[in-house]
Amino acid sequence: MSKAKYLIPTILLIIFEAVVGTLILIDGERFAQIIFIVFGVVMLVCGIIALIRSLLGGRNGGSINGGALAVSLLMIAIGGFFAAASSYVVDIFTAMTLIFGIIMIVEGIFKLTEFLTIRANGPIGFFGIFSAILSIILGIILAFNPFGTTVVMWTVTSIMLIATAIVDLISLIVYAVALKNAD
Repeated sequence: MSKAKYLIPTILLIIFEAVVGTLILIDGERFAQIIFIVFGVVMLVCGIIALIRSLLGGRNGGSINGGALAVSLLMIAIGGFFAAASSYVVDIFTAMTLIFGIIMIVEGIFKLTEFLTIRANGPIGFFGIFSAILSIILGIILAFNPFGTTVVMWTVTSIMLIATAIVDLISLIVYAVALKNAD
C-alpha cells in the first residue's frame, strides 16, 4: 500500500483530464465562461490582498512600494476584465483566432520571402517552402473562418483530453499491476 500513494497524483490528473475534456465537449462555451469567471475572481481577490499589503507596508512611516502597488492594481484590472467579459468569451476566442490567423499569414509571407531570397536547395529548400505554404494556408483558414475554427479547436482539445485520460489510465493500470507483482 505504501507504493500506491505515489499513484494518487496520476489518478487525480486522469480524473481532471477526463472531467475537463467531457465538460468542454458537452458545452465548451459555458465551461470557458466559468473558467473566465473563476480566473477573474481569483485575480481580483489576489489583487485586493496585494493592494492592502502594499498600502499597509506604507504605514508607520514606511514607504509604499510603487511596484507592488502597480502590480496589485494590474491584477485587479485583469481580474475585473475576466470576470466582466465572461459573457463575451466566444467573441474573445474568435478574435484571438482571427489575430492568430493574420499572424500566420504574415509569418508565411515572411518565410516565403526568405526562401525566395536565399533560394535554398535540397531538403532545406523543400521544408522551407512547405512551411511557408502551410503557414499561409492555415492562416487563411483561421482568418476567414475564426468562429468555425474556434469550435473545432475546442472539440479537438476535449477529445485529446479524454484520449489522454484513457491512455494515462491504461498506463496507470499497467504500472499498478507491475507494482503489485513486485511485492
